[in-house]
Amino acid sequence: MSGGAISAAAEVQRRLWGTDPRAWADLAEAHNRPLFEAVLDAAGVGPGTRVLDVGCGSGLTLVLAAQRGATPNGLDISPGLLGIARDRLPGADLREGDMESLPFDDAAFDAVVGVNAFQFAGDPRRALREAARVARPDGRVVASLFAAPERSQGTAVHEAMSALIPPEQADDHAPYALSAQGNLEAALADAGPGLVDGGEVVCHWRYASMDDAVRGLLCSAGGARAVQAAGEHAVRDVLQRALAQFQDPQTRVVTMRNTFRWVAACR
Repeated sequence: MSGGAISAAAEVQRRLWGTDPRAWADLAEAHNRPLFEAVLDAAGVGPGTRVLDVGCGSGLTLVLAAQRGATPNGLDISPGLLGIARDRLPGADLREGDMESLPFDDAAFDAVVGVNAFQFAGDPRRALREAARVARPDGRVVASLFAAPERSQGTAVHEAMSALIPPEQADDHAPYALSAQGNLEAALADAGPGLVDGGEVVCHWRYASMDDAVRGLLCSAGGARAVQAAGEHAVRDVLQRALAQFQDPQTRVVTMRNTFRWVAACR
């Protein structure tokens, strides 16, 4: 069993996530539901599955797992997001901690998933090795993240906010760190499990209004990071300009089409 002090990268993510947990749960998380379902399918999550979600956030993936009859377990670094997950999943084992040092026993789970999580570790390979360690023999490990940046419209928003970050902080939040083709596969293979499958999922981020879109993006780690660097007014301004191209002139709905990919391995 691992545990102990958290990494510098986890300290950064704790600071960035959870600035507005309710907005994340209400305005952002559900957009990726098709990805969550695909990851649970790839992990073979069903009745009786002991599943761990690494970077579980406000818990929607685990809610979906519980609806399939699985036993949900989660880990996240943000106490605010975990608070919402605990409200949604009373009785589930949900722990605050670092994905590079999972506080669980060896071979404790039938399936371990990480949705848009492992790329934020200081050492993604170490985090993936930890995921493999807590999976039982023949258990599934499934990791997912953004596909290459040019395949998601949300990249325009990420780049607009990143332009506000001082150069010396440029590497402290990298959502596309493992996105290049082959990078995630290599990292997962290096962690030990044999690769068995992979796929892609398109998620449409739909916001009823520009205000909802801005709030939903401000509460992300990228939004919090930009606010800390430049102030909320400046971030709102760049978000509104970046999002204008995705707003329907009649309905005022803001929609971005984003492509994610997942890789499954068997221990």
